[in-house]
Amino acid sequence: MNIDELKQITEKVNLYALGVLSPPRYEHSVRVAVLVRELCLRFGVEPCDGYLAGIAHDMCKSGKDRWLLSLASQDGEPVKAIELEKPALLHGRAAAVFLTNEFGIIDPSVLGAVKHHTFGSPDMDALGKILFVADKIEPGRTGLDSRYREKILASDLDGMTRLVLEDNIQYLETRGKSVSPVTLRMLESLKKRKKGT
Repeated sequence: MNIDELKQITEKVNLYALGVLSPPRYEHSVRVAVLVRELCLRFGVEPCDGYLAGIAHDMCKSGKDRWLLSLASQDGEPVKAIELEKPALLHGRAAAVFLTNEFGIIDPSVLGAVKHHTFGSPDMDALGKILFVADKIEPGRTGLDSRYREKILASDLDGMTRLVLEDNIQYLETRGKSVSPVTLRMLESLKKRKKGT
């Protein structure tokens, strides 16, 4: 797919998101897409892919539980207990399937980034990490200390991802919420990689 085709599809995805998401959720998606594009430029990833992943990542967020379960079950992976308890957590997996079914997106990097932006994955590529980070630290996020955000943005990509993961895990644990095992595995994978350097 060339850049012009990618931009046309991105605009269709953008219009879909605009039509189905609440204004605050859509505005969040735009801020994420802009930050993803900026970080892609910094880390040598195609910025148009980044913007598409950013604008699409929450496109299924307002979907009903049964629809999310139906879509996510098409990706060939089992639905985890944590996802069954709260099907809204399937919105990334559902969006990745929806991007392929409705918009013909087959780029594994874009699809993987969208699919894994909720829990992360030890197998995430650079775009996946960028989206994961941008979703959590986009400028409209409340409750994020500006100095801490600057510290995250000053790190390399693995460092950024590790800081965001640690902060996310701490947030969930202090509120008595479950942390997905895949999130913990991703953090372990990043720590091992840091030790290996």
